[in-house]
Amino acid sequence: MNEPSPSAPAPSSSRTISLHLRQARRARLSGEHHLGRQAAAAALALCGQPRFRRQRDEALQLLALHSLRLGRLTDAVQYGLEAASGLDFVSQAAARADVLCTVAMACNEMGLGQDALKYALEALGAARISNEPELLSWALNRAGIATFSALGDLQQSVSLLQQAEIQARLAADDVACFSALTNLGVTYRAAGLQQELLGNGAEARRLFLLARAQFMQAEQLAVSGNNLHSLATAYINLAEIHTNLGDFAAGQTALAQTRSLAQQGHFTHIQRNVDLAEATLLHHSGQHQAAATVLRALLAQAELLEFDMKVLVHEGLYRLYKDIGEFQLALAELEALRRIEQELATQRSSTQGWAIRKELEITSAQLAAERERLQAERERLRAARLEAEKAVADARMNELEQAALVDALTGVGNRRLLDLEGPARLARLGSEDGGLAVVVLDLDHFKNINDRFGHAVGDEALKKVAQLITLRTRSSDLVTRYGGEEFVLLLADSVVESVLVCCERLRLAIMEYSWQEVHPLLHVTASFGLHWCDSPQSWDEALRAADIALYRAKRNGRNRLQLSSDRDLE
Repeated sequence: MNEPSPSAPAPSSSRTISLHLRQARRARLSGEHHLGRQAAAAALALCGQPRFRRQRDEALQLLALHSLRLGRLTDAVQYGLEAASGLDFVSQAAARADVLCTVAMACNEMGLGQDALKYALEALGAARISNEPELLSWALNRAGIATFSALGDLQQSVSLLQQAEIQARLAADDVACFSALTNLGVTYRAAGLQQELLGNGAEARRLFLLARAQFMQAEQLAVSGNNLHSLATAYINLAEIHTNLGDFAAGQTALAQTRSLAQQGHFTHIQRNVDLAEATLLHHSGQHQAAATVLRALLAQAELLEFDMKVLVHEGLYRLYKDIGEFQLALAELEALRRIEQELATQRSSTQGWAIRKELEITSAQLAAERERLQAERERLRAARLEAEKAVADARMNELEQAALVDALTGVGNRRLLDLEGPARLARLGSEDGGLAVVVLDLDHFKNINDRFGHAVGDEALKKVAQLITLRTRSSDLVTRYGGEEFVLLLADSVVESVLVCCERLRLAIMEYSWQEVHPLLHVTASFGLHWCDSPQSWDEALRAADIALYRAKRNGRNRLQLSSDRDLE
């Protein structure tokens, strides 16, 4: 990580650190990210002492966010994971959700779609624990973008981004709302570009028009919020979509506005994006020589360009030379693209390797700290020679070992979390409108999958099923792995019919997923047992009724949904 250097050293005092952090927070709101990054780095440089641990974590979070906005994606990932390593899963869930959203977005922009989805889902889990609409909005936002990048699922991506917009409006957070609208437009535009490459012009134009509508709404929010970065982002998005739609005059106007804002805010990466967008506009409008001049000028700054920008510039030159019949020059650009993409693959592998090493370091540090704590506890007990006190400490140790609420394999809640939440949610029935569905989901013939393809394939199938369920349930729902291949869901709704529709959608999503990506011969289905509760009742009885319904579903042929009956409670 390349630390931006503060202008002058300052004494390591809490007051000085707080001043730098306030400056970094203000810069986050105003969009002056070059100033925010300098202030956060200055704060971090003063946080060497253990007593400044909380301030250090915040400085890392702010550095990650400002680095992302300035296009320094590798720094954003590294600062973000460093920050996440110091945050407790439950008590600091809000901060974890915030910083993991930043890491997910940086991974997505680097082309690491699967990593982006992983961190986005972790952020979504932390946001659900925090139960803050603003954080739910950001996590749903990142999950929506990552879903399209990793899975190509436009419908699910749009659904998650629309949920993000709803949560942002609930939180009255215009910045989060701007981001949700912007990413909806980005997703529609990316899907339109795919359709354009396939020759589906009418469908591409329909998607481009949807993208423009989202970008125009985002522009209105950016203007009212007076955030430099948001304004620059809004105008460059409009410039690109106007170009896609053939409205070159409007595109030129938006580019001029973006260039002015990017210079004012020192957004060098946006300035380069403006040059690239201008070259695309000139190319589409038939001004080929002018487009080539802009692209060659960008390549002259090659040492300042991120790998992904180099790829886009060479792609632009390739298409330009191909369109004007300069096939030798086009071939040279293809060869340059091949070299750069090999370098890009190496960089991505390096970033992924760093992230894996960081997670291993975090795990090792946590284990070492726990060993030291236990050793100190044993010494205290031995010195005191009080057997009763030792028994209390051992009991506390057992509680700590059971405190984890997340299933290590799938990332969803575990049985302990279900045992805590299930009775509590049932007890609240009657004081709130609607009811609660207890759903037991079991993968069909899962033993055969392990026996035939191996446990590694079985584990991957469980992780994919957990992802499919998480992406298709609401932030208020609880998703847990009960054990083995069995999941338990708690779905609140006003009527049971809505829950039945949701479960049927989950069943179809599992059945219709492209399991060949996991193994060429793999196919997975699931059976569902559902028990509907509209008033408080025993948690054990409710779970048993859902379990009995599941067994009936399996006896009736599997891959189906079965609703419990009154007899299941007898």
